[in-house]
Amino acid sequence: MDNKIMTYSNLYDLVGIDIKDHKQKDIATLFLNAMNDWPTFNQKDIADFIKELKEYFGTPLTIEKITAKKFDGQNAWQVEAGSSIADLIDISTKFCNQSDFDKIVESILSYYGSFTK
Repeated sequence: MDNKIMTYSNLYDLVGIDIKDHKQKDIATLFLNAMNDWPTFNQKDIADFIKELKEYFGTPLTIEKITAKKFDGQNAWQVEAGSSIADLIDISTKFCNQSDFDKIVESILSYYGSFTK
């Protein structure tokens, strides 16, 4: 059976049962905050969220690309979600020595995927 985490609710539930405080949990929480703030109605699929995030901010997804997008009166939720992603990248860079967004997400999903076994 494949235990791959595919949706917001899967990840949210697994982070919720993680009783320890650690940077991986902080990073996962920021990712969930960004997904929650993203303006696509009823966004559930992690892969779809990441695709939209990269289409909006550009690839590779970096703090610089995120902060280059300024509030234009219409994009408050994208800017808010981007702020959480920038914080996620910053924390991961400082504490996990990883600044590659895709690898950060892979690490989150791998870590919490182990909770399903």
